[in-house]
Amino acid sequence: MRFTSVLTSTISVAILGFASPAGAEAMKSKVSFNNNIGKAAASQPAGGKTVSYQITLKGGELDGCTVDIVESLFGREEGAWGIFDIKGDVKCSGGGFTYTSSGAWDGNGFHAAGAIKDGSGTGKFQGIGGRIAQLGGGASKADGGGFNISYDLVVDSSKT
Repeated sequence: MRFTSVLTSTISVAILGFASPAGAEAMKSKVSFNNNIGKAAASQPAGGKTVSYQITLKGGELDGCTVDIVESLFGREEGAWGIFDIKGDVKCSGGGFTYTSSGAWDGNGFHAAGAIKDGSGTGKFQGIGGRIAQLGGGASKADGGGFNISYDLVVDSSKT
């Protein structure tokens, strides 16, 4: 029994070691904007819509950085649910990086996940790699029109 417990603990530690690479750093900031700031792209995908936004991140490790986002949305059942793809270019005073993510929404909110583009890091982000997540996403009707969108942008990064 003791051997099984020690073996299980050893395996758990090994798995955690692989799941959390050395040098990994989590960065988290708030995203909040009204989707009326979106500008339609010149070319639109079949069955969807592509828009672009520039958003300033608030709080956390990426406070004050801007993100230029190009988002393609593919609504289904009159927008009751859908799928989206994002390309984001993060620009901070000390450098930046590019990421892509894909996600989905329904009446309960949205979430997405993706990756930092290899070789896209500049300045203090030189050599950055890792994953991206958009968590806790929600939308509420805005008084002035459109929807107020909010979520946490989480960067699970590593340096190569």
